[in-house]
Amino acid sequence: MKVIHHSPDTLQTALISNCKDLTELYKQYTKEECHLLEQGLHPGHPGSVFQPVTVHSDSDWIPSHPENPQDFESFYKDPDRKTPSASCGTIYIQTIGSFGEAGPHTEQYVEWLREYCQAFFYGLPVCWLPAVTVAQTGCSFRINQSSQNLQLLTGDLLQFLCKRKPKDAFCVVGITMIDLYPRDSWNFVFGQASLHKGIGVFSFARYDDNFYSKNYSGRVKKQCQVKQGDYSAFDGHYTPPITSTLLLRSCKTMTHEIGHMFGMRHCQWLSCVMQGSNHLEESDRRPLELCPICLRKLQTSAGFNIAERYEALLHWMEEEPRSPTTVTSFPKPTEAFHTAKLWLKKCQDILSVTKRLHHKMPAGVTPLLFCAMLAGLYFHLMSERGSGVPKPKKKPNFILILADDLGWADLDVNLPEQKANNTPNLNLMAQQGLRFLDFHSPASTCSPSRASILTGRYGLRNGVTHNFAVGSVGGLPLSEITLPQLLQRAGYYTAMIGKWHLGHNGPYGPTKRGGFDYYFGIPYSNDMGCTDNPGYDLPQCLACDSSDPQKARSCYSKVGLPLIENSSILEQPLDLWTLTQQYQSAALRAIHHAREQGQPYFLYIALAHMHVPLAPPLKPASRVYAASLQEMDRLVGTIRSASDADDTLIWFTSDNGPWEQKCQYAGSPGPFQGKWQTRRGGGSAKKTTWEGGHRVPSLAYWPGVIPTNATSGALLSGMDIFPTLLSLAGVTPPSDRRYDGIDVTNTLLHGGVQTGHTVLFHPNGGAAGRLGDLQTVRVGKYKAFYLTGSAKACNGDIGTQEFHDPPLIFDLERDPAEETPLKVGTREYQTTAEKVALWRERLLWDIATDPSVSVADYTTDDSAWPCCEATRPVCRCLSLG
Repeated sequence: MKVIHHSPDTLQTALISNCKDLTELYKQYTKEECHLLEQGLHPGHPGSVFQPVTVHSDSDWIPSHPENPQDFESFYKDPDRKTPSASCGTIYIQTIGSFGEAGPHTEQYVEWLREYCQAFFYGLPVCWLPAVTVAQTGCSFRINQSSQNLQLLTGDLLQFLCKRKPKDAFCVVGITMIDLYPRDSWNFVFGQASLHKGIGVFSFARYDDNFYSKNYSGRVKKQCQVKQGDYSAFDGHYTPPITSTLLLRSCKTMTHEIGHMFGMRHCQWLSCVMQGSNHLEESDRRPLELCPICLRKLQTSAGFNIAERYEALLHWMEEEPRSPTTVTSFPKPTEAFHTAKLWLKKCQDILSVTKRLHHKMPAGVTPLLFCAMLAGLYFHLMSERGSGVPKPKKKPNFILILADDLGWADLDVNLPEQKANNTPNLNLMAQQGLRFLDFHSPASTCSPSRASILTGRYGLRNGVTHNFAVGSVGGLPLSEITLPQLLQRAGYYTAMIGKWHLGHNGPYGPTKRGGFDYYFGIPYSNDMGCTDNPGYDLPQCLACDSSDPQKARSCYSKVGLPLIENSSILEQPLDLWTLTQQYQSAALRAIHHAREQGQPYFLYIALAHMHVPLAPPLKPASRVYAASLQEMDRLVGTIRSASDADDTLIWFTSDNGPWEQKCQYAGSPGPFQGKWQTRRGGGSAKKTTWEGGHRVPSLAYWPGVIPTNATSGALLSGMDIFPTLLSLAGVTPPSDRRYDGIDVTNTLLHGGVQTGHTVLFHPNGGAAGRLGDLQTVRVGKYKAFYLTGSAKACNGDIGTQEFHDPPLIFDLERDPAEETPLKVGTREYQTTAEKVALWRERLLWDIATDPSVSVADYTTDDSAWPCCEATRPVCRCLSLG
């Protein structure tokens, strides 16, 4: 990546000019406006709201399309630039072809676009022209032989728009959901415009997240032939779903193209919406707003008040409440606009601070001295070290690392007497941070635990009570609000690396329903799909192409394990042996991206370790499980090193305990053996409500904030991550639902504080009873079982479930192995049993009367398989080599 730097003098000349008349024109701005515009003279510096241009590769616009940069003077003196007038001042927008089958929702979407343009080009009217079909334009079209989608010829569309241009039009821009091409030799073009004629056209087709995937629904069949003049090919043409990302990209492109109508060329000075873009990734990097130089160009042409324009844009970005009486009213999906909202508010703060200080400026203070005082005060206000005055606090970064099937004793520091050296990096983080001794996963299986961590709610509330399958149609209910969604709305860059397992079909993926700006990983567990070079498992699974009929008995063999980036399958089947390195690279990219954008970030890393199949690099005589632990630990150490320069809290834990039936490929629960159960048959770890199933290793690391070498015996849960991170970020969770996690900020920041849950419930995980039911209760040091059961043990044994009335109660301080329950007739038992019954009755009643309870769709269908090439065995991707 290359950062394009310009000197402050160069940027000042580009903004103000050395020409006397333009310098005088600049003086007409208020001091507040000047201060904002001159933030751009030091892009990327502390306190500046503007950033320099970055070039990430030779395929980006600037290196591949050399242009002379256009400063304000060259714009102002360009004889071809256009300025709106009273008689020709209306911006017209023309829709071409279908914009979807959603009826009123589609109409509201295009109206949102019009309203945004009216706020962006503040003071100018923006109107729609009556919609037209492709046939009405009479344009030429083709099928792109590379991407197999329909495309329209831009030159023909520009001619059509020229004929449709009203007399009072400043410009006419056509928009379409169909891809475009400018000439036969070009692959595609996002848009094309004619400044002289005041017309332009652009397409949103490639803004669909799935456009570049092999499963893109807009592809036409390879045998399909089209004839010029036969527009039936566009009947029922696929249009992408209306999402927040699509709306953001649409607004960005529309304002960019209309900006050209004013005579603004591609910006090469600062990061700006007027930058050119060759590809979607580059377009997504562009901000939504104008740099100071381009802002001055537009303001000079349109004549708006800068503060009023910002206010109009902010007003548009506020989500509109759903009307209970209007069926055609839809909430505006502005989640993707939160970064822009925060940026606009910063600009407003600069303007308002300047204005307040200017009004109070003492007599005799010169403008130069005033500016110096203002700059000093501004940096003081933004400084974290300012003392004694209220000030905005910079939001911390968060990294949540979730291991899979990790045993409590797999962390060296939890059992130092073993003197294993498998987790040196995690040991160091524990010494430099806080280790939790009584921390529990919200459930003892994958999907329910992850759902509760991200929502702060038991599975009986969020609807996720057991694992989703390869063919699951649904996922985490769309009515649930997740931690990344709320942080994203608060201006965080949110990224996820690893195992999602909360639904992958349709709208249930991590970028669509999860609240993540970026995703790289696998949709479910790494044993839920075959690979060409299988890892270590018990029983050992065979490669995808094996013809052995026995392999289907206990291994997934119909679908290759896919590796997904955002919504696109990159590999299927993936290579298990390179997955850790790919996860590491993706995590580092996410951290660097957030750092470059100047955003706080939430990075959720859901590791494949220590779920089978294991695929570690092995040394001679090394054990597979130990080697996997060491590989996981190295990955965690790399992430820690990459984030140490930032203000970052790292929280490490596991989704549940070890998978005992995997024998030598399973971890250790340490002293939490569940002996009452194991003596009766079966295992007492994953899938059970015995301590080994849900008591998991956990530590928090935050240099300079969390006390070093601290431990906490507070009773805590993975559900507590949700309210705690929100509290640290200054975000209030929605009040329309009930939560089960608690804010443990005090415990986190003051190590020795032991305040945690008074009572905690452990949901059934498949060993016994109905999935998700709360029949195991922890109250203080006591744990009560109304139902017991086992998972399959290493030797294949499995016990039977037993109901207990009165319940079995163990004192975990005296008996962490859960070997001998309290005697029913004792006072200790009676007192504890009464408390347990009271707490359980309270919670069950609370859930029964909770209006926000969700229900997950657990139906399955083969069509929901994530599939790269449905016509090929195991959905194998075509080779690109």
